Amino acid sequence: MDYAFFLPPLFGAAIGWLTNYVAIKLLFKPHRKVEIFGLNIQGVIPKRRKEISRSIARAIEKELLSSEDLAKVLSGLNWEEEIERTVEEAVEHRFSSKISSIPVIGLVSDNLKNQIKYYITKELLRQLERKKGSLAEKFKNNINIQELMISKIDQLDLKRFEALLTDFISRELKHLEWLGGLMGFFIGIAQSFFMYFYQ
Repeated sequence: MDYAFFLPPLFGAAIGWLTNYVAIKLLFKPHRKVEIFGLNIQGVIPKRRKEISRSIARAIEKELLSSEDLAKVLSGLNWEEEIERTVEEAVEHRFSSKISSIPVIGLVSDNLKNQIKYYITKELLRQLERKKGSLAEKFKNNINIQELMISKIDQLDLKRFEALLTDFISRELKHLEWLGGLMGFFIGIAQSFFMYFYQ
Protein backbone atom coordinates (compact mmCIF):
# COMPACT_ATOMS: atom_id res chain seq x y z
CA MET A 1 0.00 0.00 0.00
CA ASP A 2 1.31 3.42 -0.98
CA TYR A 3 1.00 5.49 2.16
CA ALA A 4 1.86 8.61 0.18
CA PHE A 5 -1.69 8.39 -1.24
CA PHE A 6 -3.11 9.26 2.22
CA LEU A 7 -0.80 12.18 2.94
CA PRO A 8 -2.62 14.86 0.86
CA PRO A 9 -6.02 14.12 2.48
CA LEU A 10 -4.50 14.23 5.98
CA PHE A 11 -2.53 17.39 5.28
CA GLY A 12 -5.56 18.91 3.53
CA ALA A 13 -7.81 18.17 6.52
CA ALA A 14 -5.28 19.65 8.96
CA ILE A 15 -4.72 22.76 6.85
CA GLY A 16 -8.47 23.24 6.20
CA TRP A 17 -9.30 22.93 9.90
CA LEU A 18 -6.42 25.20 10.96
CA THR A 19 -7.31 27.83 8.34
CA ASN A 20 -10.92 28.07 9.54
CA TYR A 21 -9.83 27.99 13.20
CA VAL A 22 -7.46 30.93 12.67
CA ALA A 23 -10.05 32.80 10.57
CA ILE A 24 -12.64 32.43 13.37
CA LYS A 25 -10.13 33.62 15.99
CA LEU A 26 -9.33 36.64 13.82
CA LEU A 27 -12.99 37.62 13.96
CA PHE A 28 -12.50 38.42 17.66
CA LYS A 29 -8.77 39.06 18.09
CA PRO A 30 -6.73 41.12 18.48
CA HIS A 31 -9.05 43.36 20.47
CA ARG A 32 -6.98 46.45 19.73
CA LYS A 33 -5.07 47.49 16.63
CA VAL A 34 -1.69 45.82 16.26
CA GLU A 35 0.81 46.85 13.61
CA ILE A 36 2.41 43.92 11.78
CA PHE A 37 4.75 44.59 8.85
CA GLY A 38 3.23 48.03 8.44
CA LEU A 39 -0.36 46.71 8.45
CA ASN A 40 -2.89 47.55 11.16
CA ILE A 41 -4.50 44.29 12.26
CA GLN A 42 -7.61 44.18 14.45
CA GLY A 43 -10.37 41.62 14.90
CA VAL A 44 -13.39 42.27 12.68
CA ILE A 45 -15.86 42.20 15.58
CA PRO A 46 -13.93 44.58 17.92
CA LYS A 47 -13.33 46.90 14.96
CA ARG A 48 -17.02 47.01 14.00
CA ARG A 49 -18.43 46.63 17.50
CA LYS A 50 -20.66 49.72 17.42
CA GLU A 51 -22.05 48.71 14.05
CA ILE A 52 -22.76 45.20 15.33
CA SER A 53 -24.38 46.57 18.52
CA ARG A 54 -26.76 48.68 16.46
CA SER A 55 -27.57 45.79 14.13
CA ILE A 56 -28.39 43.53 17.10
CA ALA A 57 -30.52 46.24 18.73
CA ARG A 58 -32.40 46.94 15.49
CA ALA A 59 -33.07 43.23 14.98
CA ILE A 60 -34.36 42.82 18.55
CA GLU A 61 -36.69 45.81 18.25
CA LYS A 62 -37.91 44.88 14.79
CA GLU A 63 -38.30 41.12 15.17
CA LEU A 64 -38.64 40.43 18.90
CA LEU A 65 -39.62 43.29 21.17
CA SER A 66 -40.57 46.89 20.39
CA SER A 67 -41.80 49.78 22.52
CA GLU A 68 -45.23 49.32 20.92
CA ASP A 69 -45.28 45.66 22.02
CA LEU A 70 -44.46 46.59 25.61
CA ALA A 71 -47.09 49.34 25.56
CA LYS A 72 -49.71 46.81 24.41
CA VAL A 73 -48.71 44.45 27.23
CA LEU A 74 -48.95 47.30 29.75
CA SER A 75 -52.39 48.40 28.54
CA GLY A 76 -53.63 44.81 28.57
CA LEU A 77 -52.43 43.89 32.06
CA ASN A 78 -54.98 42.98 34.69
CA TRP A 79 -53.92 44.90 37.78
CA GLU A 80 -56.93 44.02 39.92
CA GLU A 81 -55.39 41.12 41.88
CA GLU A 82 -52.10 42.97 42.43
CA ILE A 83 -53.86 46.10 43.68
CA GLU A 84 -56.15 44.10 45.97
CA ARG A 85 -53.16 42.27 47.45
CA THR A 86 -51.20 45.51 47.97
CA VAL A 87 -54.15 47.27 49.63
CA GLU A 88 -54.78 44.20 51.80
CA GLU A 89 -51.18 44.22 53.04
CA ALA A 90 -51.18 47.97 53.64
CA VAL A 91 -54.42 48.00 55.62
CA GLU A 92 -53.77 44.82 57.59
CA HIS A 93 -50.15 45.43 58.52
CA ARG A 94 -49.76 49.19 58.60
CA PHE A 95 -53.09 50.46 59.85
CA SER A 96 -54.57 47.56 61.78
CA SER A 97 -52.78 48.25 65.07
CA LYS A 98 -53.45 51.99 64.87
CA ILE A 99 -57.16 51.54 64.17
CA SER A 100 -57.53 49.01 66.99
CA SER A 101 -56.02 51.43 69.51
CA ILE A 102 -58.56 54.19 68.78
CA PRO A 103 -61.47 54.16 71.30
CA VAL A 104 -64.88 53.05 69.93
CA ILE A 105 -63.49 52.72 66.40
CA GLY A 106 -61.41 49.79 67.59
CA LEU A 107 -64.62 47.92 68.40
CA VAL A 108 -65.68 47.96 64.77
CA SER A 109 -62.18 47.80 63.31
CA ASP A 110 -62.80 44.68 61.19
CA ASN A 111 -65.78 46.20 59.44
CA LEU A 112 -63.94 49.51 59.06
CA LYS A 113 -60.90 47.79 57.58
CA ASN A 114 -63.05 46.00 55.04
CA GLN A 115 -64.70 49.27 54.03
CA ILE A 116 -61.33 51.01 53.72
CA LYS A 117 -59.95 48.17 51.58
CA TYR A 118 -63.03 48.18 49.37
CA TYR A 119 -63.04 51.92 48.68
CA ILE A 120 -59.28 52.24 48.19
CA THR A 121 -59.20 49.28 45.79
CA LYS A 122 -62.21 50.55 43.88
CA GLU A 123 -60.76 54.05 43.51
CA LEU A 124 -57.32 52.82 42.47
CA LEU A 125 -58.79 50.52 39.83
CA ARG A 126 -61.02 53.31 38.52
CA GLN A 127 -58.08 55.70 38.24
CA LEU A 128 -55.87 53.06 36.66
CA GLU A 129 -58.49 52.10 34.08
CA ARG A 130 -58.97 55.74 33.18
CA LYS A 131 -55.25 56.44 32.80
CA LYS A 132 -54.01 53.08 31.52
CA GLY A 133 -54.22 54.14 27.87
CA SER A 134 -52.30 57.37 28.42
CA LEU A 135 -49.69 55.55 30.54
CA ALA A 136 -49.13 53.03 27.75
CA GLU A 137 -48.86 55.86 25.21
CA LYS A 138 -46.29 57.69 27.36
CA PHE A 139 -44.37 54.47 27.78
CA LYS A 140 -44.32 53.90 24.02
CA ASN A 141 -43.17 57.46 23.31
CA ASN A 142 -40.51 57.64 26.02
CA ILE A 143 -38.98 54.15 26.01
CA ASN A 144 -36.75 53.41 23.03
CA ILE A 145 -35.90 49.71 23.09
CA GLN A 146 -33.27 50.07 20.39
CA GLU A 147 -31.36 52.83 22.20
CA LEU A 148 -31.69 50.94 25.49
CA MET A 149 -30.18 47.80 23.94
CA ILE A 150 -27.37 49.77 22.27
CA SER A 151 -26.53 51.42 25.59
CA LYS A 152 -26.45 48.07 27.42
CA ILE A 153 -24.30 46.38 24.77
CA ASP A 154 -21.88 49.33 24.59
CA GLN A 155 -21.34 49.08 28.36
CA LEU A 156 -19.92 45.56 27.99
CA ASP A 157 -16.15 45.23 27.83
CA LEU A 158 -14.69 43.49 24.77
CA LYS A 159 -14.18 40.14 26.52
CA ARG A 160 -17.76 40.05 27.77
CA PHE A 161 -19.03 41.15 24.36
CA GLU A 162 -17.04 38.35 22.71
CA ALA A 163 -18.37 35.82 25.25
CA LEU A 164 -21.93 36.99 24.62
CA LEU A 165 -21.61 36.46 20.87
CA THR A 166 -19.82 33.12 21.12
CA ASP A 167 -22.49 31.85 23.54
CA PHE A 168 -25.03 32.30 20.76
CA ILE A 169 -22.98 30.91 17.87
CA SER A 170 -20.41 28.57 19.49
CA ARG A 171 -21.93 25.47 17.89
CA GLU A 172 -21.96 27.10 14.44
CA LEU A 173 -18.34 28.18 14.85
CA LYS A 174 -17.32 24.61 15.72
CA HIS A 175 -19.18 23.36 12.65
CA LEU A 176 -17.22 25.83 10.51
CA GLU A 177 -13.93 24.54 11.93
CA TRP A 178 -14.80 20.91 11.16
CA LEU A 179 -16.23 21.86 7.77
CA GLY A 180 -12.86 23.38 6.88
CA GLY A 181 -11.17 20.12 7.83
CA LEU A 182 -13.68 18.07 5.84
CA MET A 183 -13.30 20.21 2.72
CA GLY A 184 -9.51 20.03 3.02
CA PHE A 185 -9.75 16.24 3.35
CA PHE A 186 -11.81 15.85 0.16
CA ILE A 187 -9.56 18.25 -1.75
CA GLY A 188 -6.61 16.13 -0.59
CA ILE A 189 -8.33 12.96 -1.84
CA ALA A 190 -8.89 14.61 -5.22
CA GLN A 191 -5.19 15.55 -5.34
CA SER A 192 -4.18 11.98 -4.45
CA PHE A 193 -6.33 10.51 -7.21
CA PHE A 194 -5.00 13.07 -9.69
CA MET A 195 -1.38 12.26 -8.81
CA TYR A 196 -2.08 8.50 -8.79
CA PHE A 197 -3.67 8.37 -12.25
CA TYR A 198 -1.69 11.07 -14.02
CA GLN A 199 1.75 10.61 -12.51
